[in-house]
Amino acid sequence: MAMLTDITKKDKNPVQRMTTGFLPAKITIPLCQEDGFECTSSVKPGDSVREGQVIADVSRDEYGSKSFGAAKIHSPIPGTVTEIKSCTYPNGKQGKAVEIFLNGSFTYLGKQQTVFDWKNYSPAMLLRTISEGGVINTFSNSSYSSFEIEMNKIKDEKDKKLVVRLFDEDPSCQADSILTRSEFEKIATGIYISAKVLDANEIIIAYAKNAKLPAAVDIETKELFGSIPVTFIEIDTRFYPCGGKRELIKAWQKQRRVAVSDKEMLRTCFFTDSTTMFHVYNAVVLNIPVETVNVFVTGDCLQANALLKVCVGTSFKTIAKQCGGFTKKLGKIIVNGQISGVAINSLDTPVTKYVKSISFNSRQDNYDRSVGVCLRCGRCRSVCSLDLSPNIIYAKKINNAQVDPIYLESAMLCTECGLCSAICPSKLPLTHVIRLLKEESKENVK
Repeated sequence: MAMLTDITKKDKNPVQRMTTGFLPAKITIPLCQEDGFECTSSVKPGDSVREGQVIADVSRDEYGSKSFGAAKIHSPIPGTVTEIKSCTYPNGKQGKAVEIFLNGSFTYLGKQQTVFDWKNYSPAMLLRTISEGGVINTFSNSSYSSFEIEMNKIKDEKDKKLVVRLFDEDPSCQADSILTRSEFEKIATGIYISAKVLDANEIIIAYAKNAKLPAAVDIETKELFGSIPVTFIEIDTRFYPCGGKRELIKAWQKQRRVAVSDKEMLRTCFFTDSTTMFHVYNAVVLNIPVETVNVFVTGDCLQANALLKVCVGTSFKTIAKQCGGFTKKLGKIIVNGQISGVAINSLDTPVTKYVKSISFNSRQDNYDRSVGVCLRCGRCRSVCSLDLSPNIIYAKKINNAQVDPIYLESAMLCTECGLCSAICPSKLPLTHVIRLLKEESKENVK
């Protein structure tokens, strides 16, 4: 665990609320919005689409029964499909996307929102509504699955708990923290809906120690959550990592003074965040699918920082323009946090459902990134909160070194916090290599 001040700079002018972004004349919507699935387009060039219309879904013929519950993709704007093209995704991968030009009238934007009588819905109806709305769980910066698929993993477990993190996993990404301050009532409603779907025996809400919960929190928990027990756990976010599954479990165990194994907690808890709960609210209460996302935009290249509400498919270039354009020469773009994020080199990259932050950094901040050789300094081991050996795992994957199999098995415990890569003097991509190894292991199991 490391002090936050050792990793990221404190913002002197913090963003307090969400701002609606520019409406783009053209959007490019990636057909892969969650791990393991690439949707098949249901539209073709020349087709007219409505705002909120389903334009892509996962093919059951291609993925079989495991695709049940995968998130649909909706058009954020009315318009005309111009082409199905290739593009770079925000996670650095390449894939297909649907390009749409704005044209026609909106279904939701600028219209009076209708509140649906969702309180009489059964848990199954609520889950189906969330799934039809294309909601994905953005709790982790390294993996993204649809809300329904994540729920179904623990539906048969007993003593289920809903764990909601109200701050950001990566401290340089402020999307969840700002959203919590400005939209807590909607997030609280999303929490209750999710707890009802899960049939949770307890709601665990983790909040930052240095941030006050909204004044309405006591009223909301009493009137909204009803008979479901709610436990608030205060997390010292000055230290990193502090928002992963294991860190939240330890904080809950310490507060409740119970001896429940980590393995059991991981099996019976549904972990989620403010962003996901906000989207659950929109999908159920307002019947609006996930067509916009809230992105924290920052960087020394820009004139201003902001939390922007933008359409899925909006290019990074358009987002930068809304923040005043570049005041310095752009050096690198980091998606979803300075510590555990991914570097992107194209301003034409479109926003997806899992993008929470974009950082535009100047060349002055762009130091040498050439990869060296392992110095065996042990720094990666010293910062690992799980006492893993990233250098040994890296050596096995890259150099095919002979190592004890227990090291490879331990890689599955990695939370991909990114500290080992950040501290490595040789700039070895330790976290990314471990991530690849974990993905290979999961594929072999399948």
